[in-house]
Amino acid sequence: MDRRNIELKIFGLIAGMAAGMILLAGFALTVATRHADARERDYEQTLVGNGLRQRIEEIQTGLNPYVIWDEAIHKLDNQFDQAWASQNIGASVGGALGYEAAFVLDAADKPIYAHVAGKDVSSTTFDRYAFQASSLVNDVRAIESDPKKVAALHAVHKSRVELVRGEPVLITVSLIRPDLKARTKGPRGPLLVTSTPVAKIMVKAFSERFLLRDAAIAVVAADAVDAAAAQSVLGRSTDGRRIVLRWVPRRPGAELLRSATPMLAIAILAAAMGSFLLFRTTRRAAKKLLLSEAEAKHLALHDPLTGLANRTLFTDRLVHAHALLRRKPGHIGVLCIDLDRFKEVNDTYGHDAGDQLIREVARRLTAICRDTDTICRLGGDEFAIIQPDTSPAGAASLAQRVVDGLSGEVDLSIGRAVLSCSVGVSVVSDADQGQAELLRQADVALYRAKEAGRGRFAFFEPEMDAALRLRKSLERDLRAALEHDELTVAYQPLTDARGEMVGVEALARWNHPERGEISPGIFIPLAESCGLIGPVGAAVFRRACYDSLRWSGLEVSVNVSAIQLTNPDFIDEIVATLAETSARAETFMLEITETALLKDGDGVHDALRRLKRLGFRLALDDFGTGYASLAYLRRHPIDKLKIDRSFVASLPGNGEAMAVASAIVSLAKSLGLKTTAEGVETQNQMDALVKLGCVEFQGYLLGRPMPAEAIASTPSMVRVR
Repeated sequence: MDRRNIELKIFGLIAGMAAGMILLAGFALTVATRHADARERDYEQTLVGNGLRQRIEEIQTGLNPYVIWDEAIHKLDNQFDQAWASQNIGASVGGALGYEAAFVLDAADKPIYAHVAGKDVSSTTFDRYAFQASSLVNDVRAIESDPKKVAALHAVHKSRVELVRGEPVLITVSLIRPDLKARTKGPRGPLLVTSTPVAKIMVKAFSERFLLRDAAIAVVAADAVDAAAAQSVLGRSTDGRRIVLRWVPRRPGAELLRSATPMLAIAILAAAMGSFLLFRTTRRAAKKLLLSEAEAKHLALHDPLTGLANRTLFTDRLVHAHALLRRKPGHIGVLCIDLDRFKEVNDTYGHDAGDQLIREVARRLTAICRDTDTICRLGGDEFAIIQPDTSPAGAASLAQRVVDGLSGEVDLSIGRAVLSCSVGVSVVSDADQGQAELLRQADVALYRAKEAGRGRFAFFEPEMDAALRLRKSLERDLRAALEHDELTVAYQPLTDARGEMVGVEALARWNHPERGEISPGIFIPLAESCGLIGPVGAAVFRRACYDSLRWSGLEVSVNVSAIQLTNPDFIDEIVATLAETSARAETFMLEITETALLKDGDGVHDALRRLKRLGFRLALDDFGTGYASLAYLRRHPIDKLKIDRSFVASLPGNGEAMAVASAIVSLAKSLGLKTTAEGVETQNQMDALVKLGCVEFQGYLLGRPMPAEAIASTPSMVRVR
């Protein structure tokens, strides 16, 4: 894309965005004003509706003294008294309360008294109101027929706005009932019917109360009621017309729109100016964009840390190299490279040192490979090489150069690190074999190189697939064994110098239903590599807790992996297991490896301190084979050192092994720690260790791993230490 095309596209984008934003703002403002006006109209209608209901309640409440009255029952029902009705209904309700008309109906709903426009009139005057009031009369009589409803309501009223001779009036029908001891002649009492015009009074009252503008009452056809207008339906006439109160609503949205119009015009002008300035800026950016396009393409296909090809470019190059096999017979080699113990460099020196090491590896690989080879960083400490037009011998030569070139010490800014790598190699000459399979085979071979001891390369061989499938099968079976609690625990005795049993070590055992007994040397590393060592350790500890209750005075040693110690939930799980089994922490010696101490993180340190506070004792297993120092022993609350079997096996003839064992025993004594020798298989080894001052011993000479029942039946087990 040339510069002019970029400028046109950017200008069009900016202009379109500016126009769109202005239109969107105008549309949003218009919609907002309409919604504001609609909300204001709905609010006013709600106020008017509530006001109407409140006014009706006020009218009904004002009638209560006249309709809940023993004397009214006596004078209007038991024995009708015209003079009493004229004074207490006509003069009071019609005069004092201001009702235009007041009527009394007897128990048969016949008018017996009428008062209209301030004077008593003939009862037949009620005929002009009878039809409009009939439904209200029926409603009141329906309530009267249910004494519970009458008792609950206390005063029984029904009101409605009706059209009488073309004028809207508020008609109220009230049940006249006793307040103390009076009784009606029959099951029904008399009724009081009142009416008052609503036009002038309600319009004036509502206009003042709710600040309604140009309010007026109108009688319109049902289909003429506009749902969008500012109005409140007060009632309906007998012919179906609606009695509505209408007014001109306030329009805060429209007022806001009028006041915002000048600001909107200014905003449009500012947007136009801003678009112009932005376009000028983007013209300059277009130049830089063209210059950085090549750089962007490079970043999309290369690793930013090393500059090597990334996985995307690697896949593309592998596809092309594979396609060449169809036109030109030959071989393609793929090498998968993984740095050994790279995580330890990160943990020890930090991620900056790890990045330095990765860049140094990239530099060395570039120097080792041909220009036609593709070097890729797949991620982390994983690299891969595509070697086109090669042979098995050429691939082996390259793999050996990689192993040699990535071996030895590397100078970093904060120290020296030991570098080594493992390489898996796959070579194919068949174009029908997919490139994904080629990479998979190299990865399988890499796994075999690591299993063989690291610092070497391995070619893919068909039987590796079978081994990998076997490993995956064992992993699935191990998960199932854990799920169904199929792991067992054997216990190897620990004795003192006299051969008396002083403790046992809990050892995991797995009897596969099809493959038979599987060695811990196989399934323990498998559990560590696939993340199952935590559940395995938890299962062994739970079984050891239950079994420890069989014995008295025996120390029970249980191995704890570094992975378990770094698990933040590990201590809580230990406490829960103790609570579940009722075992005592003081019974147990937890054995940890030097690898766990090498991490030396605050999490491991805190975990060991918490274990000590719970009552556990701690042993450092395989001491002398790793990198633990005196500083680690002083920092962590260790109670015992276990001399590794590799030293014990050379006793007593090997002077170097004797010196190491003697140094470990002396170190333990100086720090107030016990020592246990592992792998004691001969009496000469036992005698040499006793002479050095070792206090506890473990090995086939003293007892092989056995079930808990066998430990319980051993006579020396009852000895109290």
